[in-house]
Amino acid sequence: MVDTRMSLTFSVRNNPGRYALLLGSGVSTEAGIPTGWTVVSNLAQRVAATEETSIDNDTNPTDWYEETYDEPATYENLIEGLAKTQTERRSLLEGFFEPTEEEAERGEKTPTEAHKSIAWLVDNGYINVILTTNFDQLLEQALRDQGVNPVVISGKETAQGAEPLQHQEAVVVKVNGDYKQTNVKNLSYELESYSEPIQKIIDRVFQEYGLIICGWSGKHDTRLRQSLQECETHRYSTYWTYYSELGDVANELVSHRDGFTINHDGAISLFTDLRDRVQALVDAEEGEPLSTPIARERVKRYLPREEHRIDLADLISETAQRSGENVQDEERLPLSRKELNDNFSVEDRYQEYGDLTRTIVAEVMTCAYWGGDTVNLGEKSVSDALSTLSPKQSPNGLFQEGLNDLRRYPATLVLYGAGLAGIAGDNWDLVSTLLTNPIETSQSRSRQPAEVPPVEALHPRRLTKEWGRGFDRERAEKSLRSSMRQTLQDPGKEFLVSENQYNRVFTDFEVLFDILWYAEVGSEYVRSLGTTYWDEAVNRVEEQVVEQQGDWPPIRTGILDLTSDEVVNILSELKELHR
Repeated sequence: MVDTRMSLTFSVRNNPGRYALLLGSGVSTEAGIPTGWTVVSNLAQRVAATEETSIDNDTNPTDWYEETYDEPATYENLIEGLAKTQTERRSLLEGFFEPTEEEAERGEKTPTEAHKSIAWLVDNGYINVILTTNFDQLLEQALRDQGVNPVVISGKETAQGAEPLQHQEAVVVKVNGDYKQTNVKNLSYELESYSEPIQKIIDRVFQEYGLIICGWSGKHDTRLRQSLQECETHRYSTYWTYYSELGDVANELVSHRDGFTINHDGAISLFTDLRDRVQALVDAEEGEPLSTPIARERVKRYLPREEHRIDLADLISETAQRSGENVQDEERLPLSRKELNDNFSVEDRYQEYGDLTRTIVAEVMTCAYWGGDTVNLGEKSVSDALSTLSPKQSPNGLFQEGLNDLRRYPATLVLYGAGLAGIAGDNWDLVSTLLTNPIETSQSRSRQPAEVPPVEALHPRRLTKEWGRGFDRERAEKSLRSSMRQTLQDPGKEFLVSENQYNRVFTDFEVLFDILWYAEVGSEYVRSLGTTYWDEAVNRVEEQVVEQQGDWPPIRTGILDLTSDEVVNILSELKELHR
């Protein structure tokens, strides 16, 4: 039977970016960082010292402070009594959280192997979000040492201005504050609530991410515990790790989340072991194709970092090459009727092509949606993938013309996927590159490929020209488009939150590609189109064109060498084809 540690390893490896860490004081104490309660008690003792007052050993320093000053022993109150300026306050707290030269030499108050292992997991795309109750900055330091610049959310202001979690490469949410901001929560009443922006982030993490919990008992952080209890649905597993024994509160929360428990010898032991196990799993898979989730997260990881420009290009190129070899394999996908099963249908071929291109589709859609404002745009790599996936010469053996034309379907599928994702992400430069850069594909009765515009090589009309005439061809074309619409919906869920939004973006690209087709071939050659959209979609696009005129993105970026009036005329013709 697979043990829980192995289950955790596979969960992290196979679901990159889908697990968040929840870290408590147990992670920092191994570095010699005092707990929040220890800091508060020490500060209260210092206040007493300034008053030349001695606190009995039996008296809690915070109780003495509250009785003496008639106010709670909060960080803010204590620090104001000891340091009057922001600079003085930072200097006061640095003694608790920053190492002296001697401490640094002993490795105290510096990132431990636990912090470094977590940074490795983040840098390699396995973990993107970390919730922590700790006030120190060891985790941020470890991440920066690893080359990762995290977004740090430590209060209401930073939470309000933060991008959505899935847009970030690495996010550290310090739910109880940061010592440098002197906004630390430590007392019981302080831990009973969070600001609304922080609470929203916590709730989203608990609902949408799996959890790996370490160094947190769940006992003292009242509102954080309640947030876990109130979360009724979650998509991934919970792994609650503990050092000595699992308390009653933790047991209750584990039961509520249907979680798993792991006993360990400390945070260092836990996270170094997890890092080593994940790396061992990666090494064992060396040479095998990346799974689709891992490939998708790797693209997200490469896009914003200049040093990964070549890595991104290589990833897309290698995936496209492997997919191209598979989809053009005539033994796997025969092109002669004689070699097909009796119950073969063209929809079967669409399904086979969709299965073989799942990873490259995910990569280009991720690149198209997220790449618009990043240093690695990926435009050329995505465009080149269309040529890689297209057939370069006529089949070697006997073939049926219709099945031969469908060899272009994988490239068309990738084009539609990247196109609709680019529209959804307002990445019109990439959409323009996709639709204007020539692609290399086979020519009829020739062993040599030719460079042709994408609309000429990959439009659904081109792929279905041998599947009948009139209504037969229209039905065949609609079947092909419907297949793409269905196939691309699942990867589209990564960034399109609803089915209606997906359908709208798909038809927007579909209409745009049809405008381009119509402009290329002329009205005398178009008698019908087997589309998945109706007049409503055409009217929506027409409203955009009329309103934006020459600023309509397809005109502005050079996709269409037409005036807005000419586009409106073509849209009117498209509506006539539906009547």
